Amino acid sequence: MSWSLRRRFLLTSLGVSAAVLLAAGAFLYVLFERDFRARIHAETHNQLMQLVSGLDVEPSGKVLKTQAMTDPRFRQPTSGLYWQVESKSGEVLRSRSLWDATLTTGNEPWRNIDEPEAFPGPFGEPVLLHAKLISLGEAPDRQQLRVMIAVNESEVTRPTLYFAINLGLSLLVLGLAMLVVSVAQLGMVMAPVNSLRNSVRDIRDGKSARVSGEYPVEIAPVVNKLNSLLEQREQMVERARSRAGNFAHSLKTPLTVIDTLLPRLRVGGQHDTAGEIGRQTAQLRKHADRELARARMAAGHGEPVRDVRAVVEEIVTTIRHLPRGRDIAFVVDVPAHIAVRMDREDFIEMVANVLDNARKWARSKTVIRLEPGDTDLVLSVSDDGPGIPVADMDSIVERGRRLDEGTEGTGIGLAIVNDIADACGLRTSFTISELGGLRFSVTLPATIAARAVTRSTT
Repeated sequence: MSWSLRRRFLLTSLGVSAAVLLAAGAFLYVLFERDFRARIHAETHNQLMQLVSGLDVEPSGKVLKTQAMTDPRFRQPTSGLYWQVESKSGEVLRSRSLWDATLTTGNEPWRNIDEPEAFPGPFGEPVLLHAKLISLGEAPDRQQLRVMIAVNESEVTRPTLYFAINLGLSLLVLGLAMLVVSVAQLGMVMAPVNSLRNSVRDIRDGKSARVSGEYPVEIAPVVNKLNSLLEQREQMVERARSRAGNFAHSLKTPLTVIDTLLPRLRVGGQHDTAGEIGRQTAQLRKHADRELARARMAAGHGEPVRDVRAVVEEIVTTIRHLPRGRDIAFVVDVPAHIAVRMDREDFIEMVANVLDNARKWARSKTVIRLEPGDTDLVLSVSDDGPGIPVADMDSIVERGRRLDEGTEGTGIGLAIVNDIADACGLRTSFTISELGGLRFSVTLPATIAARAVTRSTT
């Protein structure tokens, strides 16, 4: 599958940006959670040391807490921060925040818990517990105590969750901003490419002969090569055109001389020989005329047809000056100001030959119509002449073929039409017209504006 540069750039930019943002988000989240847990650990350790320093044992063996904890959450019931001191004898001291609940490590034996670990909490919520085993008092009343500080696990998970949400939203906004910047950057990068495309389109439409404009150093060599190729092509076409034209003209000169000698043969009684030579020179003249027509169309893209109706009306005006031209009603059903991407001289040559054929065969009427096709425009010429059999439709464009030898002409007009259509890549067809005669149709490469105007008028 061939993707455009625009799509490749956007997909690559989006993929790289998404990967970078996801990696950055994961790194920041892990870093925040680690640092936050480290802070909680440091706080619980300090609170544990504060609790240990405030404990004492009476001579009777009773454990006392001589100093209040500085954090007020220890005095708020179910606040999420708790302390508890228990002795081997089963005596328990606990913070007011525990109310009548206790902290427990289950069936585990007493041990130091230097890093906070998760245990079931007193009010149905897991806690992170920090514990230290100490011995307090004088012998023989010395007691072993387990001092514990616990904090609800949500004190860690809730801030990290909020951080993750805010981080995700921030990265999403950053991603959208990067997307906008990428689109703007793509517009700047693609501007020379779009300019090159427009220049090539102007060359195709016949509006320009060279790629114009200033281009970056990466594209400038391509532009220079393209212009050199266009110039070389023009020179080659011009040479081929000149050779074909010179060859055709060089044939016409001796043919003219032969025509001047034919009367002498007839005067000398060689009528059969003169007739045969006349027929052969007529065939040679047809070939010469056709090669001249081909040489005219070999120039490639010249001035385009900017107004089909105006050009057709000019051709009709010329046709009217030919024999029977004023006896036929030429109806031009073509919207005004419709442009097509075709060389003007080729277009005139093609349409003039078709209308000239209609002039010879039409009884009283010929209709020239331009209609929108699927993607292009369709120009048709219909006459009310006798028409031709369907079996002969494909043979009327053969060189020198004349279905009626009694009608004037050389028999190469429609062959030239076929040559022009082939050279320009146009589709042509000959069918029975709605007027009863012959209908010629050809697809014309319209510009976008011309196609829109034509469809709006239909």
